[in-house]
Amino acid sequence: MSLPNSRWSMLVFVALLSACSLKPKVPPVEPVMNAAARQQQLNAMQSFTVQASMGIKAPNESISGNLRWQQINANDFQARLANMLGISLFELTQQTDFSELLVKGERYQAADASSLLWQLAGWSIPLHDMPLWLRGLPGASATELQYDAAGRLTRFTLQDSTGIRWQLTYRSFFADALSLPKQLELSSDDTHIRLVIRSWQP
Repeated sequence: MSLPNSRWSMLVFVALLSACSLKPKVPPVEPVMNAAARQQQLNAMQSFTVQASMGIKAPNESISGNLRWQQINANDFQARLANMLGISLFELTQQTDFSELLVKGERYQAADASSLLWQLAGWSIPLHDMPLWLRGLPGASATELQYDAAGRLTRFTLQDSTGIRWQLTYRSFFADALSLPKQLELSSDDTHIRLVIRSWQP
């Protein structure tokens, strides 16, 4: 028994509507701000929270986990890297006059967090300028800066407080007017770090 043409057409139309409604909504891509306005707003971001996945390949260790970075003001921040089981790999509190690092259940204080992390964990991150390069800004030690057609910083070289030289590359950006970094990589002679940012919160 065949359905009348009008009824068959209606069933096809309803099915198409249902299929369309199941498609995930993709957020619209906003045009990137002009370079000067974007730079001004990035510099003005003095407090923010970043949630990200992080992978570190060092000579003697490979680590993957979740990073939470809370920037309190221009100089102070708190950071925690935990493995996939939620076990803390390190916790760092940076204030104007000291750094406090919690590694393997032991608490340490020092003037320079990168050097301390390298001594205790056997790997390091260029922490001093991290509040800047997380936002897509170079620090004072940055050289060989490269930009794309939208005026976004895409690559540069920096030197951390231990003397290690790193190359930082921004692989992708969020699709909003501020175009904050989404995926980035850092490489030194013997360490590779990959960071995939899931969310930015003011």
